[in-house]
Amino acid sequence: MKRLFLLGILLSFNLLGYSQQQEHLTQYQFNQFVFNPALAGSKPCIDIRLGYRLQWVGIEGAPQNGFVNAHAPLRIGKKRRSMYGPSHGIGGMVRRDEYGPFSNSEVHLAYAYHIPVKRNVKLSFGLSFGFKQTAFDANMISTLYFDNAIPASTSFIVFPDAKFGTWLKTKNEYFGFSIQNLFGNKMDKIGSESRYRRHFYLTAGKKFKLEKGWSLIPSLFVLKTYRTPIDFHLSALFDLNNKITFGVGLRRTDAITAQIRVKLLNFISIGYSFDFIISKLQKNMYQTHEVTIGMNGCSNYGSSSTINCPTFE
Repeated sequence: MKRLFLLGILLSFNLLGYSQQQEHLTQYQFNQFVFNPALAGSKPCIDIRLGYRLQWVGIEGAPQNGFVNAHAPLRIGKKRRSMYGPSHGIGGMVRRDEYGPFSNSEVHLAYAYHIPVKRNVKLSFGLSFGFKQTAFDANMISTLYFDNAIPASTSFIVFPDAKFGTWLKTKNEYFGFSIQNLFGNKMDKIGSESRYRRHFYLTAGKKFKLEKGWSLIPSLFVLKTYRTPIDFHLSALFDLNNKITFGVGLRRTDAITAQIRVKLLNFISIGYSFDFIISKLQKNMYQTHEVTIGMNGCSNYGSSSTINCPTFE
């Protein structure tokens, strides 16, 4: 109970204050749609992703989150789409996370517009709307003295939410920028100063072809929100013929990461990652695990990327 209480107080300050409110994903390279709606319909078939992340195993009430999403190209009108003309995409996502006495659930629908700039270069814009539910369970918190900053009962809030993103890809590079929590919703039932701060994401990666079917894919994921230092995750992955991918990464002041992803049959990929904590939690050996599953029917496994982009199967 003591650990739960301390974690609850810590997360209360996190939510009432100005620090990060959105989850991290170690396997961000293969789950970009979670952060950026501009990727909706970026493949010529439906793409489905599932993921679950269990953070700081061993701490009662530690963060855990899961998601499932799907997106596909959208055909508008009866006119046959030209491979050199603009295209459209739609998608949807359901996500839930829990940490201490808090829980968040959200449902989003996304639309993206893809513009060919020139051969093998495409610029995309995306927007998603949905609803987010935030709950605070006061029964999970116990204090020696009454504190006005902690709600006396369970709070339950539902409010609209929106995300915006843009995405530029070439045959061997990608760049993305997105904003979450566009409305900056207040949460008066949890605390008078509680609100969701806008989160700004920047991501980039490049594929370098090596010998005998191997490729090296370095990438960067940057997060910035109100009154916090810039957070980033640097990764380097090795890929063999789009069949198996593995690599390591570094998240600023938090963890050294390792991940592996393998292909099964001709339409399923399974990924696992492990975070070795290097922050002050490290002395207690609390670690983080993440599992993801991807499914689509248009991957050309063992040959090349579906859309000639280093971030996808």
